[in-house]
Amino acid sequence: MSDPRQEIAPTAVAAEWVTARQPPRALLTAWLLLLLGREATHGYELRRRLEANGLVTDAAAMYRLLRKIEREGRVESFWGEAVAGPRRRLYRLTPKGLSDLDALVGAIRNTCDTHAAFLQAHEARLRDEDERCDVASHVMTCRCALRQAG
Repeated sequence: MSDPRQEIAPTAVAAEWVTARQPPRALLTAWLLLLLGREATHGYELRRRLEANGLVTDAAAMYRLLRKIEREGRVESFWGEAVAGPRRRLYRLTPKGLSDLDALVGAIRNTCDTHAAFLQAHEARLRDEDERCDVASHVMTCRCALRQAG
């Protein structure tokens, strides 16, 4: 028998997923590689584009991840001239980053398929429950009608 103190209420899990501020690192990495594959971009613009696509991330976490994927050879950075204001560090995708992006897309696609299968199974379970309730309701109604008639 499982220890009830170690069980996590499903509502707590759902709330954690919904309210989590920082997206999973693999997803954030995939988005950064995707955005940098379009054009060399500075960090502030990357963060703005992430938010425009529904990913709210801590700036410090994003920059730590950018430095990490730069050390891994997925992106490279350089100082670019700015039209106004100070020079900015720009990031761009490397060939290794492009290859890694393709691998991440495959992993995300598999996860998406697994999630879709789960949702379909859950909906089927709900339909089965609804059908059982309809049958039970019909039987109860019939019994009630027989009692009233008798």
